[in-house]
Amino acid sequence: MAEAKLMAALKKKADDDDAPKPDLTPIKPFGDVDPQAVKLRKGNLLGVVTWEQAIEKLQLNLKYDFAELAATVHKMFGNVLANPEEQKFRKIRHSNPNFVAKVWSMKGGPEIFEVSGWKKDTIEAGFLVLPEGADLALLQRALDALTAQTEERAASEEKKRKLDAEAAKKGREARAQKAAEEANVSAFDATVASASSMVVDEDEAMVEAIEEYVRGHPELCSDVPGGFDHFEIEGQVAGLGGTIIASVAASKGTKYYDLEAHMKRSEGGQWTVSKVKVGA
Repeated sequence: MAEAKLMAALKKKADDDDAPKPDLTPIKPFGDVDPQAVKLRKGNLLGVVTWEQAIEKLQLNLKYDFAELAATVHKMFGNVLANPEEQKFRKIRHSNPNFVAKVWSMKGGPEIFEVSGWKKDTIEAGFLVLPEGADLALLQRALDALTAQTEERAASEEKKRKLDAEAAKKGREARAQKAAEEANVSAFDATVASASSMVVDEDEAMVEAIEEYVRGHPELCSDVPGGFDHFEIEGQVAGLGGTIIASVAASKGTKYYDLEAHMKRSEGGQWTVSKVKVGA
């Protein structure tokens, strides 16, 4: 009886092994996988800084901080590339106050040294050291990355400067058009009719008078270091007693200030200024 049960069990197992296996649907990854993201995550898990991470951190620095960092790194790495056998160029104390202020405390500073092959404390305690046999091409790669970012920043600043200048120009034109529309044309013509032969030079003469007045009243540009760079007459309206009230755009670099100058032209053709208001 026992032998018969054993034979029946063996036959059932053989039948089960011969049965067709169900198809298993392969598991697909969720969404598209970015190889670069995988690389970055892998680098993070391993505690390794990547070039992409170093460069991204460098981009977070403000203009002055980045310029100081880039200049210092260019000098240090350039010295190694020019004198690869000179040991004094291949190490620096990472607590050096000047180095800390210009590089080590900046965003991306430690990372650009790490990806370039420098070793911190592992060769000599307290020092960053570029080992013998290190790949100097990594130093050049770092310098190329800093140069590229410097050029990108300069191009971005130039683009912003042009946009700001264009916006300022449109603003001046709009203000001049509004002033012209509001001007009392007949009163203005009567006031300046005697100067009709000198219309071309009139704005220049008025600007010279305004410049002289502002120089004699430094309090007008107390909030403008170094004073205004340029003055431009945007519009004129007739005032009381034969005076002219001139709308003036004063500039300092890319910043513009609205002034209101009260002026009068003598019979001899000389302009004098009696009052200037800032932010009028």
